[in-house]
Amino acid sequence: MSRFVPHAGRACAFVVLVLALAACGGGESAPGSTGAAAPDPGARLYVQNCIACHQRNGEGVPGVQPALAGTASVVGDPRALLAWVMYGERPASLPKGAYRGVMPHYAYLKDEELALLLTHVRTNFGNAAAPITPAMVAEVRAARGGR
Repeated sequence: MSRFVPHAGRACAFVVLVLALAACGGGESAPGSTGAAAPDPGARLYVQNCIACHQRNGEGVPGVQPALAGTASVVGDPRALLAWVMYGERPASLPKGAYRGVMPHYAYLKDEELALLLTHVRTNFGNAAAPITPAMVAEVRAARGGR
């Protein structure tokens, strides 16, 4: 005697859908990763938060979003970069009016996440700048009343 399970068909369809979507990954790894199974956490955060505007290769969109490769605002003063990424304060090294896009504010990310993300940006795309630490993020956050 068989037992009817009302949601078994939906569960099966869901599993098939998830597997099909996983197969559509295109075989590309996250930017800056070596192609290993799990990219570094900073690369994952870049894909989740930055890739739509700054692109997989960090070249941005001309006239809309700035490139990240070799840009003074990326490889220069880390505190200015943090103020830009966290609060939208345009660094002096980025000409006003050169880009139509708006930098979203990422202050909601944890100190560790911002440090990983921005260290990834500062050490990839041809950049070789010093890493950003969670303590640096906390310092910038504290200067703004902890927000």
